[in-house]
Amino acid sequence: MKVAALLSTVVLCAFAARARAADNDPRIARIRAWYSATERALPSYHVVRRDLIDFSSQGGVLTAYLAGDTLAKLDAVFLEERGRATETYYLHADSVYFVSRVVGKYDLSMDGRLIHRVQYRMYFDRDSLIRWIDTTGKDLSLKSRAAEEETRQDLTQVRILVACAKLEGSAQSCEKPARDST
Repeated sequence: MKVAALLSTVVLCAFAARARAADNDPRIARIRAWYSATERALPSYHVVRRDLIDFSSQGGVLTAYLAGDTLAKLDAVFLEERGRATETYYLHADSVYFVSRVVGKYDLSMDGRLIHRVQYRMYFDRDSLIRWIDTTGKDLSLKSRAAEEETRQDLTQVRILVACAKLEGSAQSCEKPARDST
């Protein structure tokens, strides 16, 4: 019994130490500073909106925030029959540095109340995932197949959405590219 309690304490201390180490990482501090600066400046940014066709079963909308010609933030909302996903990408010097993904499932009632919500936050440094946090605030492994797949998907998705946001002319919508063209 005492061994189990001791083991639990050691495991909790290890998780706490890992979280503190990530919080002390100068790259995370830099990302938080960029994030705060972007959020403060949003009212001054030019806003571009695009309909997203074939990105999800019920459609979607992209809202891009530009400081001059530079993309600073992308908000993409993907609607499904029984839920929605919101992906927010923050960019600095044309590189993604922070991603927030929120997936919500609706109640079966007509009022569309969310009954389940999951959020993941991902921190990037030069296209490399440096921190991945789940809904509970727990750091997830960066050395897993899931982390590799999420990183690949996020970097591919942000490239597609950046291209969509930068469309010239009268385009008001973007179609999702075929799988083999990404």
